[in-house]
Amino acid sequence: MGYKARPLDGIWATAPYLHNGSVASLYELLLPADQRAARFQVGARDYDPVKIGYVTDADVDATGFVLRTGDAAGNLIEGNSNAGHEYGARSLSEQER
Repeated sequence: MGYKARPLDGIWATAPYLHNGSVASLYELLLPADQRAARFQVGARDYDPVKIGYVTDADVDATGFVLRTGDAAGNLIEGNSNAGHEYGARSLSEQER
């Protein structure tokens, strides 16, 4: 008995990303961590085929649940961090992303 991890088949299409779901798209995952959105609305299923993930340019204060990685003072919220896993992000050009 133990934890059975989900299969990784098609994981590119299963936004949001990282273990805690703190990154809304593959485009953002390929950005340096300090350039990733600090908050985005979750729950909507509008797909962004360019960034490969959820549409996040809507008003995040409208309705639904907003995932916040930090508070208003810029302090990280424990368990919500979107840092790490930079995958060479600092060396990728905009076109490569």
